[in-house]
Amino acid sequence: MEALPCAEQAARVSLAELLRCLERPLGEEQAWALCFQGCRTMGRLARGPPPALHAVLIKGLGSVFLHADGDASFKVHQKSAGSCGDRGCGFLGLSPQLLEYLGVVVYEALDWGIDSQAERELSEPLEKLLSLMLKLDNEAVKRVVTLQDVIKICEDRLPRPSEAASHYKGTCRSLFAEYIELQKLLSVIQTSKEVSQHHPLALFIPPPSEGGNTAPCDLALLSQAALWPAVVRELQSGVRLRAAPPRRPAPRQQRARSPYEALADDIRHRRYTLRKVSATLKPPALAAS
Repeated sequence: MEALPCAEQAARVSLAELLRCLERPLGEEQAWALCFQGCRTMGRLARGPPPALHAVLIKGLGSVFLHADGDASFKVHQKSAGSCGDRGCGFLGLSPQLLEYLGVVVYEALDWGIDSQAERELSEPLEKLLSLMLKLDNEAVKRVVTLQDVIKICEDRLPRPSEAASHYKGTCRSLFAEYIELQKLLSVIQTSKEVSQHHPLALFIPPPSEGGNTAPCDLALLSQAALWPAVVRELQSGVRLRAAPPRRPAPRQQRARSPYEALADDIRHRRYTLRKVSATLKPPALAAS
């Protein structure tokens, strides 16, 4: 695995490579975003210059690409990319078929990595959209499903349909950014393993870059790569914890008690013995003046 430079990231990634790297199927919100962005791309190809829509080849997860800016694109058939021939670019005739192929790819991405005997449960709106694209719905059989139909369904499910373009584009952009971050981490781990096998101490001595200065991005990667072998060694040897002395609770500070509280406490604990007083005892007579 080759390391990804900090300033030169991949411009696009296929859906097959993305799922293989993330090791998980596509989420439902990401599936909505892929349907929306894919239909918008088909619309741009239908209105723009060659390669036109008839040159698009959607076959499998490797034929759909996500870009860093959140756009989606498809593999182009090189033999038919240069000219439209007598078919007039075939947009009206090929768009329903491309929609069906796009629906198959989205369904494969949602089902990626799941046991063949298990079936993933989808939400009712997404299942209805895929049935419409795959022509499994009676409504799709009766009439031709267009790109605008799919785009309208994707817009109406949001609280603010006018913000659908920015929402779905941001979802695809976040998915691409997650792939790039994971690729960087895997690249650092792979590089640290290769270097430690040949030169165990090389990771702790950062090599000088051209001009004598090391880029901050290179320093970050080197520091992460240097920490990884140390973490692995600690996990292999085991971590021993020092026995901590038992902590004694701190003595509670007693507040000054009032005379009444002190007397009540003395009586409660019987610290003093009270003399008995006779009720018939008369007070001494006063001397006559």
